[in-house]
Amino acid sequence: MATKRRRKNKNILPIIFFLFLLAAAGCICYLVWDNYFRDKGGDEPKPSETQQVDDNSVIKDGKGGTGEEKNREIEPEKKETPVQYDGDNPNTTGGVTGVITYAGVSGSNLMIRVNIDQYLSGGTCKITLKQNGGNIYTASAPVIDAASTSTCEGFNVPVAGLPKGAIDIIISVSSGDKSGDIIGSANL
Repeated sequence: MATKRRRKNKNILPIIFFLFLLAAAGCICYLVWDNYFRDKGGDEPKPSETQQVDDNSVIKDGKGGTGEEKNREIEPEKKETPVQYDGDNPNTTGGVTGVITYAGVSGSNLMIRVNIDQYLSGGTCKITLKQNGGNIYTASAPVIDAASTSTCEGFNVPVAGLPKGAIDIIISVSSGDKSGDIIGSANL
C-alpha cells in the first residue's frame, strides 16, 4: 500500500493572520486619513474654477471661457459702525485733560513728557515744579498736535539746579478758549 503524505498546514496559519492584520491596519489608516482631510478644503474650487456672483458677475468654467454675465443690482453689505469708546468726546469738553506719561531722571536731566487727551492745533504748555509749596522751576513749551491728541514738546530740566526729594509737577496747558492743569510728581 502506498502511503499518502499529508502536508502540514501549520505554516500557513501565521501568514493568514499577518495578512489579516495588514488589511485591518490599512482600513484604519484610510478611515483616519479620510476623516482628517474631509473638512480641510477638499471641496474648495481651484483658482481657475472660481465663481463670482456680484454685480456684473462672470462665471468662469475653468477652461478660460466665461459663462453668461448677470446684470443685477445687489445691495452692498451694511456694516455697523464700531463704538470707539464709552463716554463723552474729550474734544468737546471745556477743559484740557491729560496725563504725565514719563517723569524721571535720565543722565543729568529730569525728563517730563505729557499726553493731552484733546486735539489742540496750537497753544502753550507751562511747567511749574514745586517742593514744599514753593516754586523751584518754571518753563514753557509749545503744544504739538498729533492725529487725535496733542502733546507738549517735552521738558528736559537740568537736575543740577534742583533740590533732592519729592517734587510736584504742574503743567498748565492753554490753547484758544481751552485750558487746564495736568498734575504729577517725581522723585530726585
